[in-house]
Formats: sequence, structure tokens, C-alpha cells
Amino acid sequence: MLNFACDYLDAAHPKVFEALMKNNFVKTGCYDESESDCFCNAAREKIRTACGVPDAEVRFLSGGTQTNKVVISTMLKPWQGVIAARTGHIAVHEAGAIEASGHKVIEIAEQQGKISAEAVDKVFRAWHGDGNRLHMVEPGMVYITQPTEYGTVYSL
Repeated sequence: MLNFACDYLDAAHPKVFEALMKNNFVKTGCYDESESDCFCNAAREKIRTACGVPDAEVRFLSGGTQTNKVVISTMLKPWQGVIAARTGHIAVHEAGAIEASGHKVIEIAEQQGKISAEAVDKVFRAWHGDGNRLHMVEPGMVYITQPTEYGTVYSL
């Protein structure tokens, strides 16, 4: 039997459910495509304020996989890959979405889901030190999940 369970199947926090009930009959335009979407407009303004960029263009995506794919494929050059823990979300739970954009997920060893600066440095040094690197995927980004898939948390 195939299991299609995901984190979207978890119950809503009572305060989220309460807000949904309160706003159930508020009419809006299509998701983030209309000036009449008061929820997206309010969130957009909060994001602009928090970032200190009042004229920032803010767009919303429908889920984590889409967000990871868009951000990673936008930030990396076509020949680059993203370093991630072997157990990291993009390496295990994104159904190949990152690779579908042409970017390799460079998996590295982890401890309880956390990768170390030394392990990341080793990947960069190995790539840079290889005389054949022009034929290799260049590490261009590091992906860290906070908290990790194990629930562990990075500290400073």
C-alpha cells in the first residue's frame, strides 16, 4: 500500500481554526491575484514592514515544495547544486522537485539531521581542488532545515 501522508494532514492549531471560522465567509479574489484579497495584502504589508522594504514585491506560493524549488532554482546558476543533509527535506521528501529544475542535491553526512560547517567546507574544498571540476556540479548553496527532520535545532 502506498502512503501519501504528509505534514499537511496534521490538525490545525486551535487559534488557526478559530481564525478560519471567523473569516469563513469573507469574500476575496483569486489567491494573491486580486486587490480584493485582504488576507494576502495584509500579510504582504507585514512582510514588507518586517524586512524594512516598503516597496518590495511579495508573492505567495502554495506549499513548501514549490517554495524550495522556486528559491533554489532562482538562486543557483544552471551548473550549480545545493548541499543538504542526507536526511534533509529536499533530499528525501520533495519527490525530485529540486532535481527537476536541473539542480543536483549534493547530500552530505549529518548527525541527528544537522550538518556541520566542516562537512560543508569539505565539499567546497573537494570541488575546488579537483582539476576536473569544470565537468562537475559546483556547490552553490547550503540548505538547512530548522528544525531538522529529526526535530533537532541548530544553535549559534
